[in-house]
Amino acid sequence: MTPNRMRIIDRWIGIPICAFASIMKKFLKKKSIQKNNIDPDIILFTCIAEIGALFVAYPALLKAKKNFPKSRILFLTGSGGVDALKIMGLHEEDILEIRTDSLYLLIKDCLRLKKKIGSNIFFNIVLEPFTRFSHLLGFWLGADRLVGCHSFNSEGGYLGSLITDPVVYNPHLHASQQFVALVEALNNKFGDIPSSKFKISNQTRFRARFHALPEEKFILKKKILQQCPSLKNKKIILLNANASDIVPLRKWPLASFVEVGKVLLSQRDDVGIILTGAKSERDACDQLVINLESSNVLNLAGDTSFRELLTLYELSVLLISNDSGPVHFASSTNISILALYGPETPSIFGPMTPSAKILYLGLSCSPCVSPMNQKKSECNDNQCMKKISTEWVSKEALKLIPK
Repeated sequence: MTPNRMRIIDRWIGIPICAFASIMKKFLKKKSIQKNNIDPDIILFTCIAEIGALFVAYPALLKAKKNFPKSRILFLTGSGGVDALKIMGLHEEDILEIRTDSLYLLIKDCLRLKKKIGSNIFFNIVLEPFTRFSHLLGFWLGADRLVGCHSFNSEGGYLGSLITDPVVYNPHLHASQQFVALVEALNNKFGDIPSSKFKISNQTRFRARFHALPEEKFILKKKILQQCPSLKNKKIILLNANASDIVPLRKWPLASFVEVGKVLLSQRDDVGIILTGAKSERDACDQLVINLESSNVLNLAGDTSFRELLTLYELSVLLISNDSGPVHFASSTNISILALYGPETPSIFGPMTPSAKILYLGLSCSPCVSPMNQKKSECNDNQCMKKISTEWVSKEALKLIPK
């Protein structure tokens, strides 16, 4: 299903189902778990839509393990999130995948999840603010405590009364802090509204870290040089010229990536460029290779495993990327990052690394996407990205490339 179709279903079908489920909840005889000193059998994190958010959630995962050492931590993700969670240290048996490719697969996986959870006492922490499907799923699975962001007196984001531990959605917190606040809600006095009245510090120091094995670096170097021998002894610059279909407005024009690439190749004869992306983006990256007109350019879009992609970050000196998953994946390594933001504010979903430089114009219409509008904007001309000049990007990129 496309992101827009999922949004439509979540809104127009999700709202009445949330209302009906809230009525049903009043008649259920299940006793609430009200004592704060009880460790549940299972703590289930739910983050289905965006894979980049999984890395941002790593500090919350650490906090849950610390606060509930006796509980089993499970993570529910969408297609493509399994490899990311393995990098974060979760065992395969603790990762639950739900497929949204079709209604049949969705229902099949939901039934499988119900069997997996069984009759265990479990708390569900939903990391997707105001996504009705994720909260309804937790309710249907029988969560003893359901933690999520609540709009309270704000407009929109109706979830009925499904959440037992409502946390204020704070647009002034980075997402990593918001996720930790959701975990801390389970330590707050039960029934206290809103939940999670704690000061949450900057979480960058708790970010996920990736270190490739020496043999992994050797194998990937060999693979690169077999395809593009001219990259030998070159400093590698990565261009991630695409963004997920969830927010296509985040894309910087492809022509601008070409222009920046040409500037870097002309001003630094010791660099080479590798293009990264999903398999579906390979054709677009092939065109970029042609337009860059250099033998020191290689297209690896769709040609690396997730672990190879992270290893590639370790082998490279700079990533230039739209606001998308790779910004967060790369934050687990020491690569320098030049991240281009427009429709979404970096103060909420900026990269969690001191090695990042963010370019953000902060136009009067930005940010126009947030969890409050299901990350859907009516904008038909993303000037917030188009007005990020190639001169600005080239200048900042040259500063970040080692001499």
